[in-house]
Amino acid sequence: MLPVYVINLDSRRDRWAFMSEQFDRLGIEATRIPAVDAELLAKQPAAATDVRKTGRRLKEWRGGLNPGALACAYSHLKALRAFLETDAPAAFILEDDAELADDTPSLLESVDWWPVGTHIVRLENSISPTPRWHRAAPLWCSSGKTPSGRELHRLERWIPGSAAYLINRRGAEIAIPAFADPYYPADHILFDLRYDKTARRLRTLQILPAMARQYETPGSSLGNLEAWSKAHNLEGRALRVHKLRRNLHSLPYKMRVLALRAMGKVQKRRIEYRVAPPGDITQ
Repeated sequence: MLPVYVINLDSRRDRWAFMSEQFDRLGIEATRIPAVDAELLAKQPAAATDVRKTGRRLKEWRGGLNPGALACAYSHLKALRAFLETDAPAAFILEDDAELADDTPSLLESVDWWPVGTHIVRLENSISPTPRWHRAAPLWCSSGKTPSGRELHRLERWIPGSAAYLINRRGAEIAIPAFADPYYPADHILFDLRYDKTARRLRTLQILPAMARQYETPGSSLGNLEAWSKAHNLEGRALRVHKLRRNLHSLPYKMRVLALRAMGKVQKRRIEYRVAPPGDITQ
């Protein structure tokens, strides 16, 4: 079985209880990764310096990487490093609010189903109702389905969320430098093909229908960080320049998607969550 790592704040015992109940039901053994606390991170002098340094770099992004996003990135870094300390070929990394489908254990039995040429498999649905672009026929893959019969499609469009993904050893090696010195939030590092070269190198596959979704639990795990974010927001001319630079930076990606559309190699699909595999007619 592949190792499973769950990122969880020490203060969120309710979320760990939620995840543990799922694991007991599904027969999954998981290792808890203590998450980096954003509020403590922001209060520590050394860490605060790192946050300010990263924030200055990220003013070109969206007003700065706030302590919550930085803590999240560092937490994923801890999980990736824990994985590489094992000899497993791949690992399942989760945030502590991921609701999992019934056939999740089938993914963890081996990597025989894992398509050649990809380093990360995204399980999560999309929180946005907007359809996303996927490869209609990923011919470069050795397989197009999960063990339970769900489809695998090459991701060609940025999708937010990093609550549930499988990553192999090469993928972890690619991602760790980006998480150790984060330029973007965690989900952008992994899945934002528009701006992040790490995401492009990972060659993400998306499972359809999705096998995970974020479960809404009361309270925030990031704490009250609104004041910090507000102080780092861009305004006026700086904001206009920022948007222009982002659009120019994403132009090669947009041209690529247009070319794939013209050749009929991509299609739009809604990424919806389904608790039962396609062949299960009982649900």
